[in-house]
Amino acid sequence: MKKADLVLIGKVARSQGRDGCLKVRLYEKVPSGFSRSNVYLRGNRGFEGFEVESLVLDRNSHFLKLRGVDTLARADALAGLELYVEESLFPPLEKGRFYLFQLVGCRVVKRDGSEVGTVARILPAGGSNLLVVAREAGEVYVPFTEAICVEVDREARVIVINPPDGLLELNEI
Repeated sequence: MKKADLVLIGKVARSQGRDGCLKVRLYEKVPSGFSRSNVYLRGNRGFEGFEVESLVLDRNSHFLKLRGVDTLARADALAGLELYVEESLFPPLEKGRFYLFQLVGCRVVKRDGSEVGTVARILPAGGSNLLVVAREAGEVYVPFTEAICVEVDREARVIVINPPDGLLELNEI
């Protein structure tokens, strides 16, 4: 499996119980075929694939059981790893809709057309998400809200923002 075919959908938070179950934090809604698919965890040695046995939502938390992860020690070793799936699992969306992972790599420009940077990753932040925008002066966090991100053109891979005064300078010292 090539990294280009995989999308980041979450992170392993910790082990859960003694049977190797994992508590995961999902950044993206999982596609319908997820329970019959493979997932890939990225560690120091690259990607390792696992077959999904089950994914359960219980009290607003997701618990993932992977084939071959049957002990607390094995589950503990996976804590903190990023969780990837094949992009082909996600069905196409109608025009004007997108998955969050599709925003990574998009150019970010202000309404006047001036370049801000490129979306490096999405950072979950409670009720909304932050776009982590890489630029020459370093990263800047842009709240992904309708008031600030006024246009998303998925085909052109451009996000137009209308940032409040001072937002783009928050990380400068």
